Amino acid sequence: MARDSRNKTPDGPQSQEEMTVVVLKFKGGSHSLQKGFDVVSQAISALGSSPQTNQRAVVRHQPAQIAAGNGEVLDAETGNLADEGATELDDTQQQETGVETTRQKKAPATPKYVFMNDFNLTPAGVPSLTEYCTQRNPQTESDRFLVASAWIMTHGGADPFTGGRLFTAFRAMEWKTQVDMTQPLRSMKSKKSYYENPSPGKWKLTAIGLTAAENVAKA
Repeated sequence: MARDSRNKTPDGPQSQEEMTVVVLKFKGGSHSLQKGFDVVSQAISALGSSPQTNQRAVVRHQPAQIAAGNGEVLDAETGNLADEGATELDDTQQQETGVETTRQKKAPATPKYVFMNDFNLTPAGVPSLTEYCTQRNPQTESDRFLVASAWIMTHGGADPFTGGRLFTAFRAMEWKTQVDMTQPLRSMKSKKSYYENPSPGKWKLTAIGLTAAENVAKA
C-alpha cells in the first residue's frame, strides 16, 4: 500500500489544514469488492461529517388574534374563538362576585320618624295646631320649635312629648323637618335651659322655655 502525504505551509493570515491521500487496493471476488467499497464509503462519510451537532431553537409565539366583528375574538391561524379565560369570569366566579356585591350594599335606612295619624291636631275646645302657630307666626327655626312644643304640651295632650310628635306638627304646618328633631332641643337645653329631658326620648319645656314660647311675636 502506497502512501503519499504533502504538507503545505501557511501563505496567508490563515493556516492550511493537512490532507492525507490513501490508496487502497482490494483483491477478491465481486461480492468481496462490493463490501470493501461499502466500508470505504462509510469511512469517508464519517470523516466528512461535522463533529458538532446543529441545534435549532424553537420559539413559540402566542397566536395572533383578530376581531370577528360581533364582539368575539378569533385566532388568526385557526379561525376558532380565542381563549378569553383571562378576561372573562366563568359562571361560578360571576355568581360569587354577585353575592359579594349584594353583601356590600347597605339596606335602605329606616325613617327615624313617621307622621302620626292618631295624633289629634284639632282637639275640641282649644285652638288647633294651625290656629295656634299661625297666630304667633314664628320666623326662626328656634321659635318654631318653641311654639310647636308649647302647643303640644298645653293643647296637644302630651307632656312630656317625643320627637315623633314634633315631626308630625312640623309636617302639618309644612315646616322644614330635620333628621333628628330633638337636636335643636338639646342645643336650647344646653345654651338657654329652655328644655329638659325627664326620661330617655321624652322632652318638655321648662318654665323659662314656656315663657319664651308665649312671648313669640304674634301676627
